[in-house]
Amino acid sequence: PKGGGYGRMTVKSCLPWVITPPTLGVVSVLRRPTPVHRIDRGTSGLLVVAKTKPAMVELSRMFKERKAKKTYTAIVNGDILEPKDTSISNDEAEKLGVCIGEANDAESRKRSWQVIDNELEDQNAVTVWRRVKQYTGIENARNNTLSMVELKPKTGRYHQLRRHMAWTGNCPLLGDKTYDGGGPARLLRDNGFYLCSNKIVIEHPFYNSQQGRSMWEKVKEDEMKKCNDHKENI
Repeated sequence: PKGGGYGRMTVKSCLPWVITPPTLGVVSVLRRPTPVHRIDRGTSGLLVVAKTKPAMVELSRMFKERKAKKTYTAIVNGDILEPKDTSISNDEAEKLGVCIGEANDAESRKRSWQVIDNELEDQNAVTVWRRVKQYTGIENARNNTLSMVELKPKTGRYHQLRRHMAWTGNCPLLGDKTYDGGGPARLLRDNGFYLCSNKIVIEHPFYNSQQGRSMWEKVKEDEMKKCNDHKENI
């Protein structure tokens, strides 16, 4: 809803029903779990939520200062090009401050990235991206092709990813009625636009503290044991 997103049909109103409350003894617990950032309506995927006041303050600071590194996956309409003059290496992408994958993922690190550095509303707007996969023979798609892309925004401007794909990449998000340009693309709008927030890298406000590090080791041991027990039962 307009006016701040309050009401029964909102993410905020459903959070108390789907998030486990803090353990007994935790102080400064919020009355309701609170999102510390926003995603566009229609975007699926991850949302970071705070359950205590100190966590809300620290996590909100990370997003405000752009220390949270986000990754999205999208499907765009067309055979999106990856020009050499806007290509950058993994090292260059890292220097821009985006998360480009695990250090031991050799195959992923060999691939280059594309960078879009175009202003939106006279503000700096930077998106690092690369094509992951193509789907051909798709009726009503541009050139009968759809492309899956991985997107890593360095900045967070209004509709940044959607506009950068449509205006600079010339391949709007599949189903994005605001930026798809109409025409045959209108026939691909049935399920909304295809944009998912699938990875967020942050410094945990508790497990990165001195007290939290020791507890994190115990959590990892417990989780590994659960995984091993599950494998034995398969």
